Amino acid sequence: MDGSESLTESTGTLALANRSVEFAWLSLPPDHRGLLEEVGAARRQVVAEPLGLLADRMLRSAGKQGPTPSKQASLDRALGAWIPELGTVLIHAAHPTLTALDSVTYEAFIARIAWHEWGHALSLARCSREDIAAGGRLLEQAPEGIRKIIRDAGYGSKDYTHEIIAEAYALMMARLVQGHKDKPIWLHNEIYNLLTRVTGWGN
Repeated sequence: MDGSESLTESTGTLALANRSVEFAWLSLPPDHRGLLEEVGAARRQVVAEPLGLLADRMLRSAGKQGPTPSKQASLDRALGAWIPELGTVLIHAAHPTLTALDSVTYEAFIARIAWHEWGHALSLARCSREDIAAGGRLLEQAPEGIRKIIRDAGYGSKDYTHEIIAEAYALMMARLVQGHKDKPIWLHNEIYNLLTRVTGWGN
């Protein structure tokens, strides 16, 4: 596919997204894949529909309670989501945010979504109560771009730590595939140490 081709003109969006997610998975350090398998977060599904409606159907089909109306609405706006009850990461490959991207940018964006959700899954499974309680302080220490994403999304304070880890993990993975394994100067030591403990980064 020509890198300048709009995804709205392509019939292979789902196939491209699936390849990008598999690349993202295989790019993870083996220890990280092992941790994700251990916490039941290795399954992933790429879809072309809003995630709230899909999660509701999947949860009810599995005999579980569906999301609340507000949670479903939030999921419908999401690019990706980790659904712990299903042990599955969902990625909305046809989200309106993505449809105008050229294929090269699209692939990178899809990989970043996957890394974010895997970081989120590890954070939910492995963060302590103290880690979550430190969310406000960690947010002030986070890079400006991460702070803006979290504040603009309207997350509550109990979500800060999870979102910081997810965003930092995605950024670190993007650096890793480019050959950068060192700690970046823009990441505060406390956040880096938390990322290391929760995700196994640097091990």
